[in-house]
Amino acid sequence: MAKNVIINGLERNVLVGMLAAGVIGGIATLMSSDRFWFSFLQNSLFFLTIALGAVLFVAFKAVSNAGWSTVLRRVPEAMMGYVPVGAVGLLMVFFGRSTLYEWARGPLVAHGPEVDLSFKNAWLSTPFFFTRMVIYLALWCGLIYLIKRASFQQDVDGNVEHTRKRKIYSSIFLVVFGITFSLASFDWIMSLEPMFYSTIFGFYMIAGTLTSSAAAITILVILLKKRGFLPEVGDKHMHMLGQIVMGFATFWAYIWISQYLLIYYANLPEETIYYYRRTSTNGWMTVFIVNLFLNWVIPFVMLLPRQVKMNSTWMLTACGIALVGHWLDLYAMIFPAFFGSPMIGVADVALTLGFIGLFLFVFVRNLNVEKLIPRNDPYLEESLGREGLHLAYSQKAAPGAFNEV
Repeated sequence: MAKNVIINGLERNVLVGMLAAGVIGGIATLMSSDRFWFSFLQNSLFFLTIALGAVLFVAFKAVSNAGWSTVLRRVPEAMMGYVPVGAVGLLMVFFGRSTLYEWARGPLVAHGPEVDLSFKNAWLSTPFFFTRMVIYLALWCGLIYLIKRASFQQDVDGNVEHTRKRKIYSSIFLVVFGITFSLASFDWIMSLEPMFYSTIFGFYMIAGTLTSSAAAITILVILLKKRGFLPEVGDKHMHMLGQIVMGFATFWAYIWISQYLLIYYANLPEETIYYYRRTSTNGWMTVFIVNLFLNWVIPFVMLLPRQVKMNSTWMLTACGIALVGHWLDLYAMIFPAFFGSPMIGVADVALTLGFIGLFLFVFVRNLNVEKLIPRNDPYLEESLGREGLHLAYSQKAAPGAFNEV
């Protein structure tokens, strides 16, 4: 691997090939099956939520004055660069709205005189739906731009005022995101089954976003370290990342069981139909159970011992499982209402490969190897520890690697 080159020419060609496979496979499926739009929505949301979770990671650390993550902050900041790209991709759902959403094909009809759907029909009208989508995405992109600008301006002039601005922008983002992402979850996912509703659904989506993004950040940090970058990142940083993944996975499980038990106990038809579709056949029941294991049980058990959080192979495996779990979670939210049994088709594989290639290509383009460390950040010394501070300023620092036993 050449100095200051994150990926070589062969790897870049692989990413281009994955993009091409996604485009070709997606077009072929679009011409022959409606399944394309369901898989497109799933993968669009999967990678967009990972990027948005990276913003949450940066914002949480800014508002809480947490200094430990400063040394690796450029990784989630590079992931944040995917949000505008993912936003454009998600807007393409407009062209598949009639396939995805029942309400886009005409007003919803009540099954009884006591049910008033006038507000729901107004809320889920096509113009209002996509206007909200544009507003949500524009707000996120605007605040992300301000957060990143403050971060990188500090590298130039070292002014502590940029840290204060980044904290203000992060605080605004957390409030705006909490409201808009909850509403977006109702719009983009829950309205696929327009008669179903759950007031906890937004928290459920946020929990999955936090877990998957923390896992993705951990994986990217490990892979960069293996290539000789980020030698300043040590065992304590990896231990903290492992704790975050494990903690968010547990939070996801808490929301998962809370939503299930509340709906089970209330036993209202418009709510229970959601779980009936996901547990009424052996195929979907298997997905339902595996989903819990991939998103919580396996990552939690794997990351529970302290020692494994400093083991790169173990961490990569646990975080990889958590990412697959989030992908499966979105699959289980979208597909059961439209397909009688679970299956992975050509569209799913092709689009997943294409989106992986696109996400990694954008990530690499946004990661400046000359500025991997925010050297003028006032929290840098706390992040490194006094004994490792010289690494951040040394041009001859040897690549570091934590325990790989």
